[in-house]
Amino acid sequence: MKGFLLVVRVLLGWALVAGCAGAATVGGGRVEVPDERPVVPEDAPDWLPALRGPEDWSALAYRPPDSTVARTEVVKIVVDLEDDASMHFLQSGRWPLHFHFVERFIDPRADHATFNVTEYRRPERRYLLGSVVHYLDADVWALELVPGDTMAAERIQRLLALVREHAPFLGERLRFRPLSDEQRARAAEVALATVDEVALQAATRYQPLVLGVAHGYLRLLRDPAELADARPEDIVVLAEVPEDLPPVAGLVTQRLQAPLAHVAVLSRSRGTPDMALRDALNDPRLTALEGQLVRLEVGAQELRVEATTLSEAQPRWDARRPMDPFVPPIDSPAPAILIPVSDLTLGDVGVAGAKAAQLGELTVIEGVETPGGFVMPFGGYLEHRAAAGVDAAAIARVEAIEDRAERRAALAEIRRALEEQPVDRRVLHRVRVALVRGRRHIFRSSTNAEDLVGFSGAGLYRSVVVDADPSDAQIADALRTVWASVFLERAWEERAWARIEQRSVAMGVLVQPFVGDVAATGVATTANPFTETRPAVFVNLQTRNEGVTAAAGDEVPEQMLVYTWTPTPEAYVLARSSRTDGAPILVGDEPARLARILQAIHQRMVPQWGDPTNAADVEVLLTTDRRFVIVQARPMTIRYAPGQTW
Repeated sequence: MKGFLLVVRVLLGWALVAGCAGAATVGGGRVEVPDERPVVPEDAPDWLPALRGPEDWSALAYRPPDSTVARTEVVKIVVDLEDDASMHFLQSGRWPLHFHFVERFIDPRADHATFNVTEYRRPERRYLLGSVVHYLDADVWALELVPGDTMAAERIQRLLALVREHAPFLGERLRFRPLSDEQRARAAEVALATVDEVALQAATRYQPLVLGVAHGYLRLLRDPAELADARPEDIVVLAEVPEDLPPVAGLVTQRLQAPLAHVAVLSRSRGTPDMALRDALNDPRLTALEGQLVRLEVGAQELRVEATTLSEAQPRWDARRPMDPFVPPIDSPAPAILIPVSDLTLGDVGVAGAKAAQLGELTVIEGVETPGGFVMPFGGYLEHRAAAGVDAAAIARVEAIEDRAERRAALAEIRRALEEQPVDRRVLHRVRVALVRGRRHIFRSSTNAEDLVGFSGAGLYRSVVVDADPSDAQIADALRTVWASVFLERAWEERAWARIEQRSVAMGVLVQPFVGDVAATGVATTANPFTETRPAVFVNLQTRNEGVTAAAGDEVPEQMLVYTWTPTPEAYVLARSSRTDGAPILVGDEPARLARILQAIHQRMVPQWGDPTNAADVEVLLTTDRRFVIVQARPMTIRYAPGQTW
């Protein structure tokens, strides 16, 4: 099949440079990221043996720019067991790592690698190491260990007692917060008072999703319908998390967001700051500036908003948008050809679309399971589009329309033409024969204008699930629905903002057996979005009927970082699913198994995508028999703020 495709390309006069189509890059603009690195006064003490009150706390605490939770203050702790359990509360902006403090003040001969193994993972350790964390929104004080620390239950209990003794102003308010299932089990052994995770989550007021600085007109949209008319120069404030998001300068929602939902992925791809703020529509910091041109800073710890000027905003708007037009790669083999996904490589983006081509790359990775299936390449779409009378001139006429409402109506007319045009019977026959008998299938978009470096296109197009053994009419409806979604308003406007040539956009249809035995659905990134310095994968999972890719009110998915820099991947649980009453979705060695799969995807795909990609955004299914099925992988660029990098 690959040889045949090569011949077709040559016959059609299309020359693809190896890897060029797969690594197609939509030129992105510059993104300003806030610098929240701590500034430590020169006269601040390096450490104190006790915290006598809030003044001592303020002298030592810092607000880490790589924290997974905003609005937190941290003081690191070192207890030296060989020195009569002497207590050290560290000036933690100056000494954010336990080892560097120990090396400087206690044992200058200490070896970092040995220290990390012995002092966090061995019973024969010299030090008890931890942190006191103040969660400001909830006013919760927590004693925490690093997620991979295997400290025995009695020692955790002793450490908690020592901190309470040497910081009496905290008293019983200080509770232990386990960051892994193992630590949770250890706390239960000695009946330690632990932090109420549900209450901590409920008290969160500020949630930064995509860090950055936005300049725009602050629009508080109390009517969700107003979002459809938002402009790229608007910073929009919404009550709910939207399913779709037009190109805007910044997004604020009153509801907390799933960190890897479609709108967050879109915002990250665009370089658009994205945050949640409880009661944002009534927050005086925002209401006082409603309708004005503002500068909004979404930082890892705090938000800042102030009035600005057009002279400051305009160059930022110009820098955000891609400078040059992008023409998606396109080829057109005979429309009746159906290509098995396993025959595709990244170089086939111009034949079958990025989604299908990238899945083809995944099929050769050992240990990675995909649903398989086949793709109808661009030829089927192009022939159908021509038969419906939607030619380049018709698309150009839509491009020339400046009024948004008029353009919306013109796009609806094109969709109607595509949805009413009969599908070629030869195409229907080939698809029906290729379907797996007795199985439902999903017809998915695979365009040359999504899943690209610099342009994710997350959620722009439509997918359709068809019943087992469908009729020709059902197959035709599924094909036409996916094809017509090229002309959805959200897709058109997103491509226009990215300066993508609309007439060159083509739709392949990826047809896969529907994975029905699913216990959970999820999205993962193959790099740590909070800091570059602790390699990890970040996983969001939700139960079968509550996916994480779309908005779902205050639903919270299971969220975990699985650190990959340790010999065995270690899971740090950030939140449990709101649908499971605190029960884990991933159990046993499943976080480590999933992390290894994600690492393998990262190692194969990220080098092929090239700069500025530094991660893969992966959609994953967990089946009822505990298999991981990968259904999508797209390039992702995580922009780290100062204080989050090496």
